[in-house]
This record gives sequence, structure tokens and C-alpha cells, in this order.
Amino acid sequence: MYPVLFTIGSLEFRVWGLMVVTGVLAGLWLSLKLAKRAKFSQEAVTDYLVYGVIVGLAGARIWEVLFSWDQFAATPIHALMLWEGGLSIQGAVVANVILAFWYFRRNGLSFRKFADIGAPGLILGQAIGRIGCLLNGDAYGSPTNAWYGVVYQPGTSAYNAWGNTPLIPAEFFEAVIDMAILSVLLYLFPRKKFDGQVALVYFILYSVARFALEFLRTDSLMVWGFKAAQLTSLVMALAAGILLLWGSFRKPLATN
Repeated sequence: MYPVLFTIGSLEFRVWGLMVVTGVLAGLWLSLKLAKRAKFSQEAVTDYLVYGVIVGLAGARIWEVLFSWDQFAATPIHALMLWEGGLSIQGAVVANVILAFWYFRRNGLSFRKFADIGAPGLILGQAIGRIGCLLNGDAYGSPTNAWYGVVYQPGTSAYNAWGNTPLIPAEFFEAVIDMAILSVLLYLFPRKKFDGQVALVYFILYSVARFALEFLRTDSLMVWGFKAAQLTSLVMALAAGILLLWGSFRKPLATN
């Protein structure tokens, strides 16, 4: 795994950044196609992306810092140094849910319909981003003797923690699961019974997957002796499950 693509002087161009940009663009492409199918404003989706990326990065960093404050308490200024690493997809998603709820309601558009359009694009972007994590040597798993064990390059977080020990490629496993979730969401999209159903299924499936994958990882944030991602995944899955059950009793969408 080679996290640095090339350097210009002291400036490094990292593969993780390239994969994140690729994931954002791929997610936007898919969301625009779904917006067209749903007769939702494609312009609104594109306009939102700029705000969504900025707020997502901020939310991802805030989430990371909150659950690992002991690492920043002595030098809080390091909480602003994104280039040092430490971003959480769960924080990015929560921040965007809050922003999108305000943004689309303010513009007279359906937040729930947008959530259904955005969820497949989001999980596609996550899958691509996790390949970036694999190449960057973070979000890694525990040691293994299995044939699929990965030895990461010196200088990566995984190497700094485990050296030449083969590790479970938890990032790759998550990417595969994300693509499986994507297939479920795309199947459900034209068959949904109410607006918001696709997004709620995303939250349930991803939360369950993330909860399980955390058992493989050794770089997880901890809170009160538990893995933070597992606790938040449980809360998200429970909340989404209740909303999904509530939505199933509402009047179904009209069919053409």
C-alpha cells in the first residue's frame, strides 16, 4: 500500500485525498441520476454538494475530536489540523443530516425525498473512500494469519501500530459491504412505500455493518470502555428502525 502518490517539494499528494474526491464525484453522479428519476431538482442537489462537503469535513473532525479529546486536551490547536488525520464518517453523516434538513426545508423542497436520493450516492462514496483508507493504512483490522492479511507500508498508522504484522483489511471488507448495501438501496428506490424509506434502510444496514466491523478493528475510538462507533451505531439503527416502523403505517406513495 502506497499512501503518497507523488510529492512536489515538501508537498505530498496522497491517494486518500484522490479517493475521497473520486467518491464525492461518483456519489454526486449517482444522486443526480436518481434525482432525475424522482423529478427532484438536480440543480438543488449540485448546489447542496458544496455546503455538504464543507460541513461534512467539519462534522467528521468534530466527531473525532469529541471522542478522543484526551489526545487534544494538552494542545487543542491540533484539533484544527485536519492534515494530521482523524475524520469520522459518522460525524460527517450526522452533520449533513442536520444541514440538509434545514437547507431543503428552507428552499421549499422535500428533505425526505432528498435523503432517499442522497443515501445511495453516500454509500457509494463511502465504499470508494474506504479503498482510500486501505491504501492510506488507516481504519485497519486486527492481526491475522489468514491468506488475506495485509502488511502496510512504513509511515502509515497501521505500520506504526503493528509493524510488519499482517492485519485484517477491515477497510476492504467495509467497501464490499457498502457496495452490497448500495445494491439493496437501488433495488428499493423505485419500490419505496414512503419518502425517507431508502435513507432509513441505509442507516439501519450501515449501522449494523459498522457495529460488526468494529469487532475487527484495533484503531477504534473508545468511550466509557466501549467502542464509540458501536455505541453510536446502535443509537442510529434503533432510531432509524423506529422511524421506519412509523413510516410503514403512513399513507403509501401514489403509484403512476
